[in-house]
Amino acid sequence: MKLAYNVIEDVYDDTTQIRTMTEQAQLPSGEWLIRTTVYTPHHISMDVAHIRGKKNRKHLFRALR
Repeated sequence: MKLAYNVIEDVYDDTTQIRTMTEQAQLPSGEWLIRTTVYTPHHISMDVAHIRGKKNRKHLFRALR
């Protein structure tokens, strides 16, 4: 299954050169996945959270794009 993720946060800090991006995708069951990725000059780390939700909600958070 391929999910369509919407970007809800995208931040870059010039001082530390760290970028953080948070995205959301709705599953067919109405539940949500929240994916946060942290990019540094040396590492990439990712965390995914599963959130129960109602199927009739259009989004959890307002998308940036």
